[in-house]
Amino acid sequence: MLSVIFFSCGKNKKGQENAETNIDYSNPLVAAQQAQKYLDANVMFAAKGKFDRDTVLEIVAGTEMNDSTEPGIKFALLKKSDEGLEKVYETGMLNGSFKDGLVKRIKFPAFGYELVYYNSQDYYLGSGGGEVYSYIINFNKEKAYYAHLVIEKERPASLYLSDNIDVPELKTFFISIFRKDHPSLQIVAKDVVLKY
Repeated sequence: MLSVIFFSCGKNKKGQENAETNIDYSNPLVAAQQAQKYLDANVMFAAKGKFDRDTVLEIVAGTEMNDSTEPGIKFALLKKSDEGLEKVYETGMLNGSFKDGLVKRIKFPAFGYELVYYNSQDYYLGSGGGEVYSYIINFNKEKAYYAHLVIEKERPASLYLSDNIDVPELKTFFISIFRKDHPSLQIVAKDVVLKY
């Protein structure tokens, strides 16, 4: 199958509108390319969805900062506007990497819109232990819910859940995800910072 994309440099506003309406934002690669135009970082993930109560086209993009003094990831919500896409919200810097990580849209019955789930999986794990960072991003409330699994030798795995988790369903989700691999999981009240 051959696909052709035409670019126009003219000032034909009607033609420009047609080009904008013909963009297939459902294709993650296309969504990432479009989001890249409006974000100052390398887009590693993008998805079209319904991430708040608004009805306009919405794209979530995940970016990663590797070369900065503060490495990590961010998630941004972009909405369709007359000029293309407009960034309306961006998380702060979060611990994590898209390399070997899992990121996907997720729906819970408690919400009338989609959330984004991120899990660093085994990126920060080694033979002697390590940690797993996990987030659920609620763009409607501009919140990043956080779970941090720490595995140390000769100790049961511990899981810290952020205080801002105000929906029991989210707590249950985080605990069930990590308890599958760590049946003796302990929930801790204070986050653990590992020293490498």
